[in-house]
Amino acid sequence: MPSAVLAGGNNGPLAVESVTNPEAISGPLTVAGLITAQSGVSTQVLPAGYLGQSVNPETLSPTAVVLTTAYGVLTRVTVPVSGTSTYLDTVFTSAGTVTNAVWALYTGTAANPVAYTAEAHLTVTGAAGLFSIPWATPVALAAGTYYVYQCVTGTTPSMPGVTATSTGSIGATIMNPNCSLSATVPTLNSAQLTSGAPTSVTGTTQLTFGTSWALNANKLWYGIR
Repeated sequence: MPSAVLAGGNNGPLAVESVTNPEAISGPLTVAGLITAQSGVSTQVLPAGYLGQSVNPETLSPTAVVLTTAYGVLTRVTVPVSGTSTYLDTVFTSAGTVTNAVWALYTGTAANPVAYTAEAHLTVTGAAGLFSIPWATPVALAAGTYYVYQCVTGTTPSMPGVTATSTGSIGATIMNPNCSLSATVPTLNSAQLTSGAPTSVTGTTQLTFGTSWALNANKLWYGIR
């Protein structure tokens, strides 16, 4: 057992104080380890370990967002520091029967995605929980603004997020301050494709940020790590 000697000047040591560690930690503590420790899924968003999150976990409402089946959702995520991303974390509170689930990560130009997932409905089942979806290839992200594209076909799946509550359609305007539906200057916070949502993504699946997107009053939670 290690000990610490407290100096007592010319009179020698005053005391010997034992130093103990009440917790034994073997190996580095990682986000992946925390997820594994929680049996692979959790209804609680992990507090740290992400390059970026779309919504502060403290503001989440677990049933804030009920998705329209088979429509694409676009969500802005700010990555404050550069780093390598291997996974996209997402949470479902319910999903019913999921038959298709894909994600991709775009920059503001919305050309080819910088990262994308394989079709993952066998992983993202109708069960509630936190799911870590691997990108097809880990990607080095620079600090900046990114957009997560999601298309999930299920029975009105619900996900944690935040909702701008208001009367009428102004909620979408509140959620998208200083927004633009321009293909050249996208500042969307949360949007949804009005039609033609891609149900599969590859390294060449391009999205056009433009008038085909409808502003959304809800913003989903994602964690990029």
